[in-house]
Amino acid sequence: MTVSGQPVGPKTFAELVELKQNIKLPLIIKGVMDIEDALKCAEAEIDGIVVSNHGGRVLDHTPGTAEVLPGIRDAVGNRMTIFVDGGIRTGFDVLKMLALGADAVLLGRPITQAGAGGAEGIAFLLKYLQAELEAAMIMTGVQDLSKITRDIIYKK
Repeated sequence: MTVSGQPVGPKTFAELVELKQNIKLPLIIKGVMDIEDALKCAEAEIDGIVVSNHGGRVLDHTPGTAEVLPGIRDAVGNRMTIFVDGGIRTGFDVLKMLALGADAVLLGRPITQAGAGGAEGIAFLLKYLQAELEAAMIMTGVQDLSKITRDIIYKK
């Protein structure tokens, strides 16, 4: 099948390994939503993955990224950088995703919407998100981003 003349469809593990071996740039794979795919990426020495349930490659009604993120992090450990996107709207959401195992979060829609206000709109949004994240950290007793753990969400 092709879309706009470009072949579409899943790539094989061999194609992924070949791609990684033949580029000199970091390789980040988007759309990873299960442990098996994350482990394949780790085996191929992919630099990072984006835990994401959108982008035109998955159906709706799939699990949310917050549901699958902890299992993926547990499975791959620190072998790669894990980004997450989808539904992140507040600094509180950022804290939750970091606590669930993300190294960083990606913000699409909020940035796009803030862009209607130009550079000032985006700067305002980023300052607002930072203030919310700092408030969430205070509420959970976390003083440093590196100290955010799952314990702030799931008490033992």
